Amino acid sequence: MQIIAQPYTFTAADRQRIEALGYRIEGIPTDRQLENFVPALFPNFDLAGLLEMVDKLFAPTTPLAIQRRIQYNIPAETLHFIFRNSTANEDEAVAFDRVVLRQGGELLIKHMYCLVPLPYQGKGLIKPIFQASLQQYVNMGVWKIMVHAGLGGGGYTWARHGFVAVEPNEVQTILNDAYNKLSANEITPVERIFSKYYSDHPAGAEFPMILWASLPGMKEVLRGADWNGSLDLHNPEQFRNFSNYVFRP
Repeated sequence: MQIIAQPYTFTAADRQRIEALGYRIEGIPTDRQLENFVPALFPNFDLAGLLEMVDKLFAPTTPLAIQRRIQYNIPAETLHFIFRNSTANEDEAVAFDRVVLRQGGELLIKHMYCLVPLPYQGKGLIKPIFQASLQQYVNMGVWKIMVHAGLGGGGYTWARHGFVAVEPNEVQTILNDAYNKLSANEITPVERIFSKYYSDHPAGAEFPMILWASLPGMKEVLRGADWNGSLDLHNPEQFRNFSNYVFRP
């Protein structure tokens, strides 16, 4: 799916919309405001619109108190926005947690958490958030999305989204787990994909997890897996895989 970048200017009115939702903004000097930083460092970012959507869809899923914070780190030029309820029980957790940062002059996004409580999973609440997020990433010209896949079955979800694994030792750990859980027939294509990729790319940091996600038996293996991944929005194939999944009916 083609996504067209849209211009946007973050203003004092946007900051006020964010504060009206209940967000506490941290790390800004007393003589400055969020609108003094966002337009220059994170251009075309409609942060208020994204957070309003999160609140509309996620807040009704929990009776627990919700923490809303935005942390801006001036020296590191990072923007961390956090929406989450107060629970240690993953089945009750609701969270939307992202970090926007610069690396080598490029913008990156770290997806920390995106969760809804168990009774609301599979109800179509997360997909609109992903769609709106991807639009904002295109608007800003984000280079890569970084994830730590694991919580809430994320090892499988991010693989299906087209994210690649960046740590070979983590991929080896998943393969070892697959040996213990899959039949001889099921493990053969899993091993073949692994061997082919690392034969061609000995130090490879872009293992195509999506190929494993489509194989028999690998859904449950990946649901229990823990791995670090990335998605290059400048890579046409990776972008296509992600956008097709996010916008699929």
